[in-house]
Amino acid sequence: MTDSRTMMGLRPWGRAVLATALLFAAAEVGAQGGGFGMSAAPPIPGYEPSTDPRDFSGLWRSRPAPGSFLPFIIAGELPFTEAAKSRAEYARRMAAQGTQLATPHVMCRPTGVNQAIGPIAPVYVLQNSEKIVFIVMDEIRDIRQVYFADEHPADLEPSYGGHSIARWDGNTLVVDTIGYNGRGVLNNEVVHSTAMHMTQRITKSADGLTLQIETTLEDPAIFTEPVTVKREWSWVNGQQPLEFDCEENPREDNFSGMIFAEEYLRPICIQYEGEGEELSRVVCEKP
Repeated sequence: MTDSRTMMGLRPWGRAVLATALLFAAAEVGAQGGGFGMSAAPPIPGYEPSTDPRDFSGLWRSRPAPGSFLPFIIAGELPFTEAAKSRAEYARRMAAQGTQLATPHVMCRPTGVNQAIGPIAPVYVLQNSEKIVFIVMDEIRDIRQVYFADEHPADLEPSYGGHSIARWDGNTLVVDTIGYNGRGVLNNEVVHSTAMHMTQRITKSADGLTLQIETTLEDPAIFTEPVTVKREWSWVNGQQPLEFDCEENPREDNFSGMIFAEEYLRPICIQYEGEGEELSRVVCEKP
């Protein structure tokens, strides 16, 4: 591994600490004060937000979820099905014992619904008359394309982030997303199904400094009724996210004691450190 950083710039031992924090944040949703990596940046002179209510272009950052330092955590008692409730309790029990469950966030995999609700890193938004593109360069790289269209394609190919179409309701953008591959993990606890249906209503404040996002999640495999989540994204002046490879050829000790309840999260290639004069080696297995 040419770069010793792992998730969010942490070394292997830091990954374990952060991973445990992610699970405890979901389990306890305790007040943590400021946001995760939300330090202020010096402003860029002359760079001002657009007050056009239909122009979302620019750099944005999600504010933390209420009662948590993470923006994607859904607080409160969720209307889980019995199967989903059992999975959430298992994840919390393992976290309390200090055992890490592999999740997309921990393993640097696409996070789907989580990334759309509240990405940890800043989000570039590019926009034209055909689509809006949400780009995350830091944390877990992600590109979400939202097409201005009336219907989803009939031959939709399932994916981590699903397929999104949008229309304007006045000055509120309504985004409809289906077509998930069933590999997203809500709250780092519960795996949602391919039936997940996400609807978002995004409204820009009059001063151009805030995106108010209301997200409704429907998935009969994990919820007994729809769940609505509200978040605010703040316009950012002065931050320039750097290109960042979350993980490449992860080291064997990154996963010591980790449980892979979802086998697809297990890394294909692992780096084994040589001892003494022995060369380090990367071993890849066919997925």
